[in-house]
Amino acid sequence: MRKKSGRTVRMTGGALALALGAGVVLGTVPAQADWYAYPIQLRYHGSARPSDAAAQNETRSAADRECVAKYGFRARGVTPVGLVNNKHDGTVDWYQYWRCDSN
Repeated sequence: MRKKSGRTVRMTGGALALALGAGVVLGTVPAQADWYAYPIQLRYHGSARPSDAAAQNETRSAADRECVAKYGFRARGVTPVGLVNNKHDGTVDWYQYWRCDSN
């Protein structure tokens, strides 16, 4: 009896290894999710901080386009990360950062 059950376990393990190997070769194993963060510049250049809602509303469509350009059909969506500024030459540039997730 022991020999038979041990043989079954080995055969099942071998079949599982072959199935997983075939999945890798055929590309059917699911890919790991990926993400990246990127800034979108606002049109506003004042020193007062704009509202988060206004910054997100202004830049969401550009963030969506950038995400789809990066991941194509694997793009899952964008999430606002933060609002930052960059002061130079007496001007203040505002950037809304977005996170793009893939499947």
